[in-house]
Amino acid sequence: MNKKSFFLLSAGLLAVSACAVETQPNYTLSFPVPADKNNTMAYLLDWDNGQKLDSVVVSDAQVKFSGVIDDATLGRLVVDGARGPIFILEKGNIVISPEGKPSGTPLNDKFVSYTQLMSEIGKEYQTLNLEDSVQAAKAKQLEADYDAVPMKAYQENINNPVGLYWFLQQAYEMDLAQLDAAISKNPGLGKSKRVESLRNSLLAKAETSEGKQYKDFEVTYDGKVQKLSDYVGKGHYTLVDFWASWCGPCIRQTKVIKQLYNKYKDKGLEVVGVAVWDEPANTLKAIKSHGLEWSCIMDAQTIPTDIYGISSIPCIILIDPDGKIVSRDKQSQELIDDVDAAMADFHPETSAVMDNEAKNDTASADTTVIF
Repeated sequence: MNKKSFFLLSAGLLAVSACAVETQPNYTLSFPVPADKNNTMAYLLDWDNGQKLDSVVVSDAQVKFSGVIDDATLGRLVVDGARGPIFILEKGNIVISPEGKPSGTPLNDKFVSYTQLMSEIGKEYQTLNLEDSVQAAKAKQLEADYDAVPMKAYQENINNPVGLYWFLQQAYEMDLAQLDAAISKNPGLGKSKRVESLRNSLLAKAETSEGKQYKDFEVTYDGKVQKLSDYVGKGHYTLVDFWASWCGPCIRQTKVIKQLYNKYKDKGLEVVGVAVWDEPANTLKAIKSHGLEWSCIMDAQTIPTDIYGISSIPCIILIDPDGKIVSRDKQSQELIDDVDAAMADFHPETSAVMDNEAKNDTASADTTVIF
């Protein structure tokens, strides 16, 4: 073999070796699951943008992933269709406990440290006697300490995924001006798909706030098209409940809605549910198990939540007979108060007469134009 051939062969071997090194996994991830999840699919998602990064079949009651990652990002597991724990996907050996606590890598350890701090504050708070003035003062301080943890976590991790996660824990309480101010101060936040989505939601929410006209949408389910306008603007008040079967607060509010429905269903109040972010089979099961008597727009997913800027559920909206939103994002007693106030001044017989007169006026006007 001449020198040229030798060097070409050596260069080729080095290149193959380099490729082999580059493709070696630089992270592993393991998560124990119940044995009945064996042979189901598990997905590794980018929590920020929702993209699927990898998939495996569950075996030996374990979800195991390995791969190559350049920059740390927020990850989430989905196992057999159910949402699993959130963690930091980074280089190293990540172990997630059965309770969903990630560990084994620097950012994951930091990630959970703030949750642990909030838990410790909460436990101390529970030990206090609020009837004692000294302990009541301590409790007030603990409340402030607890509320300050997300901002502390964000500021200490402003340039990594831990900071993004904790920023978002408080961002959903911000208005548009506050969110824009945060993005201006830290432009890196603007690269987050969740932050972008939240900002778009706030813009849409402003367009569908109290005093604004409702926006129609349509959903196709089981071959049938359903529109919000099928239920709204029919001469009565309509209470629209955006909900999901897996949402605990949503289910708790159905008790309040039942109370209002039974009180006013014969006095001009209609109720319609809008099932979002849910599987239809689970929605139907929840409707039956919780005895929800009103109509429900099925399998709406993100169609209405994008239009109405809904970032959390339940979102309950009261719409008047003319299609104007008169109450939004109220729950429990506040919702009851708003519905009571609306129904106190509502007389469905008068509304029906006025509606018919309006239709007759329109018909007369049309006739005049034609002739």
